[in-house]
Amino acid sequence: MTSSSGAEERLATAWQSPRGFPGVLSEVNNQPIGKRFMLTAFAFFLLGGMLALLMRVQLAVSDNEFLGPQTYNQLFTMHGSTMMFLFAVPFLEGLALYLLPMMIGARDVAFPRLTAFGYWTYLFGGLIFYASFAVGAVPDAGWFAYTPLSGSRYTGLSGDFWLLGLSLVEVAGLTAAIEIVVTILKFRAPGMTIGRMPLFVWALLITGLMILVAFTVLLTATVLLELDRALETRFFDPRHGGHSLLWQHLFWFFGHPEVYIMFLPATGIVSAIVAAFARRRMIGYVLIAAAMVVTGFVSFGLWVHHMFAAGLPPLSLAVFTASSMLIALASGTQVFAWIANLWGSAPRFDAPLLFVLGFIVLFVLGGLTGVMIAIVPFDLQVHDTYFIVAHFHYVMIGGVLFPIFAGLYYWLPKMTGRMLDERLGKWNFWVTFIGFNLTFFPMHVMGFLGMPRRVYTYPAVLELDWYNLAATVGAGLLGIGVLLFLIDAARSLTHGAAAPADPWKADTLEWSVSSPPPPYTFLRPPRVADRHPLWFPPEENEGESQSPPGDSAVERALAAMTAAPVEYRATLVTDAVEARPQAIQYLPGPTYLPFWAAVALTIAAVGVLGKSYTLAGAGAVATVIGTIAWIHPRDWVSQRVLGSGIAEKAGLPMFPTGARATGWWGMLGVLAMLASALGALVYSYFYIRLFAPEWPPAGTPLPEFGMAGAAAALAIAAAVAQGVGWRSVRRGAPRIVIPALAAALLCGLAFVAIEAFELSRQRFSPRTHAYGSLFFVMHWFVIGLASLGLAMGGATLKQAIHESDGRPGYLPLMIELSAMHAVFTAIAAAVVFAVTHVSPWVI
Repeated sequence: MTSSSGAEERLATAWQSPRGFPGVLSEVNNQPIGKRFMLTAFAFFLLGGMLALLMRVQLAVSDNEFLGPQTYNQLFTMHGSTMMFLFAVPFLEGLALYLLPMMIGARDVAFPRLTAFGYWTYLFGGLIFYASFAVGAVPDAGWFAYTPLSGSRYTGLSGDFWLLGLSLVEVAGLTAAIEIVVTILKFRAPGMTIGRMPLFVWALLITGLMILVAFTVLLTATVLLELDRALETRFFDPRHGGHSLLWQHLFWFFGHPEVYIMFLPATGIVSAIVAAFARRRMIGYVLIAAAMVVTGFVSFGLWVHHMFAAGLPPLSLAVFTASSMLIALASGTQVFAWIANLWGSAPRFDAPLLFVLGFIVLFVLGGLTGVMIAIVPFDLQVHDTYFIVAHFHYVMIGGVLFPIFAGLYYWLPKMTGRMLDERLGKWNFWVTFIGFNLTFFPMHVMGFLGMPRRVYTYPAVLELDWYNLAATVGAGLLGIGVLLFLIDAARSLTHGAAAPADPWKADTLEWSVSSPPPPYTFLRPPRVADRHPLWFPPEENEGESQSPPGDSAVERALAAMTAAPVEYRATLVTDAVEARPQAIQYLPGPTYLPFWAAVALTIAAVGVLGKSYTLAGAGAVATVIGTIAWIHPRDWVSQRVLGSGIAEKAGLPMFPTGARATGWWGMLGVLAMLASALGALVYSYFYIRLFAPEWPPAGTPLPEFGMAGAAAALAIAAAVAQGVGWRSVRRGAPRIVIPALAAALLCGLAFVAIEAFELSRQRFSPRTHAYGSLFFVMHWFVIGLASLGLAMGGATLKQAIHESDGRPGYLPLMIELSAMHAVFTAIAAAVVFAVTHVSPWVI
């Protein structure tokens, strides 16, 4: 065995996944975790599909009694919730987590333990969803859970199953979003500038940023609704000053971006397959990337598109109609670009391309009906009819499921090392395509003829039996299509032909490694000089002006990382725009801590579900402890990292700070989520106030400034002290660091104490009225922020005392992250003070 192969073997050992039980619970590598996301999501897809088939059997003929109204409502709710929350986004996130490092030339994602934690919370959240069947409390308020029907007056334990299961799934989505965004920005191969990223990576970056905002708003809304149900707060209770329509605003602020959170990765899949099968440079690359950016931005201005029938002011309806038209232009740009790429290229019509072509046809049809319902008078006529059901499924199944199948036929050979059967793949496509159109196209006509949606039966006088029977037969064909795929996938694992590294002669980096890929992905980090790195490798682009600057530094870093390090896991860090090497990132290996943290969070959710708030509190505390345990720096890690000598060989730091550090970008992601949550609370405050006849309500005194103003000042003082500590580290004045951190802790403790005292002296409670609910929850929010800051500050102070001997380590980054959090906490405290204490006096 040569020394090179020996180094490769040691590298493989360092990245080896644990085998057997319970070792699989400790896995943190992106490849197995990504597969678990996809397999679990596909299992939920099968469950949701079975529920849909039962619904179609009920609707096959008029006046059918196969299902009762209550059972139908339960199946309708679980089908929609499964497809929207448990299948599409988690599956695409799993695909992203698996492929992303390979596509950008990295060895893993930015925060492997966070990936594992996200998977377990997703799995446990889905299990809570479906555990409702076991106890006979199946959610029945619709996948949108409109209030007041989803309130405790109309739904019992079933609503808690829906809200708590969904909350865990939302947490998983947010963790995946941070992983995706930071990995793309910091782990791209040298030379893969922001303008050379594959379009699939562009789609994932925009999607990740959208999730950070949209999912946080939904998580905030679900928490508020659960507080109404569990603690009798009044956010959505009109009898006590709340407003039911607030839920719709918060839900659809998530809900319409959610459509594009699913659609954008699907378009990224389509762009990857179109380029590979057309075998030419992507025409309209810049236009497609710009269209995705516009889509991501404008999608947040469309939420009222779903509320045209809710009785809103005409001016707002006109604004949201215009936004709906604008986003159609961005989507159309991508469609024309794909057609232009395929035009005249004479591609092979294999299964991946067939599903792409089917997607284009179906999405165009769905887009046309989307433009129709963006027109207010037309929407008012068809809003509660089966026309909307048809449009929605043309966009969701045609626009998401078909690209997912295309991606599976395209990338499964890379994942499994086995080719799928092309004949079965084509049968799958045609059966699925015909079944889909037979199911949903007649629903347009049914909608025009007056069939309302969300009903379990219909009278024979409507003369809709033949349309519904056709839709039911089509649903059966759809099921057969999925079954054909399962047969093909199972057959390929045992009898499929061995897949080469690049069976499609494609252009992106994942096809440069073996099928299936090794656990470390790349023996030597690649270098990129073109948007199509396999078609135009670096040696063919040396004369280009855009070739990576500082090639000697790049080659030094690449040489140092070739088959190294073998003592621990690591990958190369590059800058966010030009992808120049900046640092080497240590990546943690297998650990059970993320699993146990997810278990603890699930226990907290179960405690709320069972109204055992002591258990819920214990689970929450255990989650915090588990999270701190997995992120807390360890001496043996820094000693092993520094002792390997890889940093000296590469000429790069191992403990970077600022924008060079993945932790810095991760904290930006966390702060973006917290800012979105704060924004949702502020919006809720002023929305409810807008409809209140008197604010505060009669009998409630105006808030006093004194104690609350002092608390806000203390939050600002804590941020200043943290900033002093950070500047002291940067200037090499360690003697100031410990006093500054101690002062920040004291200010933080005083802030929490004063806030708690201020809340205790109020003459109203969160249960009194909506004003009280908003007042208390907004202050609880900043108390929670400050408490998290105290935990971070205490850990940082401990590390500062530990590193007082001047040894290099994690302290600079820890202080920086604590300072960032402290600044945000101060801003949040000032905003909450201005909203709850100042605005009632001046507005």
